[in-house]
Amino acid sequence: MTIKYSIGLDISSKKVNGSISLINDSQKVTVMSSIVFNNSLKGFSDLSLWIKKWHTEPEIPLVICMEATGVYHENCALYLFEKGYDVSIILPNKAKHYLISMGLKSKNDSIDAKGLAQMGAEQALVLWQPLGKYFYELRQYTRQYQNIQEQKTVFNNQLHSLKSGMYNNKTIVKQLDNCIKLFDKQLKELEKRIQEHINSNSEVKQKSMNICKIKGIATLSLATILAETNGFNLFKNYKQVVS
Repeated sequence: MTIKYSIGLDISSKKVNGSISLINDSQKVTVMSSIVFNNSLKGFSDLSLWIKKWHTEPEIPLVICMEATGVYHENCALYLFEKGYDVSIILPNKAKHYLISMGLKSKNDSIDAKGLAQMGAEQALVLWQPLGKYFYELRQYTRQYQNIQEQKTVFNNQLHSLKSGMYNNKTIVKQLDNCIKLFDKQLKELEKRIQEHINSNSEVKQKSMNICKIKGIATLSLATILAETNGFNLFKNYKQVVS
């Protein structure tokens, strides 16, 4: 007798590999079907029809599992959540270790999807809730800060190389200097926005003040950690955060 359906989704920027499995009362997991669809609203609609085709016993629970892959999984997860499906988003390390424990040495999108489906069938995974607007906006600020900081480093290296060369092109040096000044201005603005955003939530503000008393942890570092972990909602203990 079937006791649970499970779908595994391996998601990239443009396409999604899916696999649906079921587990019976003897703990045997059986792969029923696989699908490839576009990572778009049209693709999500195709996925929904495919789920209805194979989830033939609506009274039996169904869970959908996917890895946290940057931002590429977010639209699909939100679409399925709003359709009323139970969604679990797995940290990459956890999924990787599970696949290794199954003896799956080869790695491709189809195998990953089947592995995630089996993981969802065998385990009672924590269900996902959409990232709140507060932490989502904080993550946009901190990721933009990181992007600009990385660009500034590239331009600084280019400027240093140019000034160390045999001939000095003043036009390019001036352009690079202007770009670096612009980056500095944008970074200062983002630092201000991040601090204002943290201060807009009294609970987060108080916790931030307490944590920043720890030597070596500044507001920007803390903001990045909070934004990437949804306020630590994806984690159960400090060891998971460290990992």
